[in-house]
Amino acid sequence: MQTIKIAHLYYDLMNLYGEHGNVLALTHHLEGHQVKSIVHSLSIEDDFDLTKYDLVYIGCGNKEAFELVREDVLKRKENFKKALDQGTFFFTTGNSLDLFGKCYHTLDEIEEETLNFLSFESWEIDFRIVGEQVYHFSHSKEEVIGFQNRFSVLKFVKEAHLFDVKSGTGYVPKSVVEGIHNRHFYGTYLLGPLFIRNPFFTEYLIKEIFKFKNIEFKEFYENDEIKAYQEYKKNLLHEE
Repeated sequence: MQTIKIAHLYYDLMNLYGEHGNVLALTHHLEGHQVKSIVHSLSIEDDFDLTKYDLVYIGCGNKEAFELVREDVLKRKENFKKALDQGTFFFTTGNSLDLFGKCYHTLDEIEEETLNFLSFESWEIDFRIVGEQVYHFSHSKEEVIGFQNRFSVLKFVKEAHLFDVKSGTGYVPKSVVEGIHNRHFYGTYLLGPLFIRNPFFTEYLIKEIFKFKNIEFKEFYENDEIKAYQEYKKNLLHEE
């Protein structure tokens, strides 16, 4: 049986909005494909090598947790880079996306160091961007639905965007695009239930991983999750 190894990184610190459930939704889909998943929950006290994993997942945390994680990832920068360079998939939700840009600007006008793997800069803001989002995803006819609750924005993005904003907020207020896609790196400010709410998007990510791993792909959906998705989207868009 084929196996996908997943590192749920900083599971205890970056876990504000159902991140564990998000990983469970992903592994459930893998089971539907008859592919075994091995999930290791890892954090700052652990000794780990990200090159041993097929997917690294990092969720969202509060300001204090973000700072602890930011300091830790900088100590492991070389290992992060090796994993990205070899083709390991990274999926980040919420403010964990901010860890991968050039720098993070605080409200106190301090420029904090981040991994500097991607072009953008993150800026802390003095208000929260909160609310439901509906995005168009070019690789699917179905919209991506989700929720944001954040206190940072992205500027100077040169990488490809992940979503087009149908309703809600992009990189900054009034931006028409959101998310980052660069090779096998995916990042979005949408929060933890993303895979739970969006079975079509979850299948897209699995398809990309399978393609890289040379695993045969046949779409897997359950009626209940499709019905839940359709009902939620209908309520968001006020469809009949």
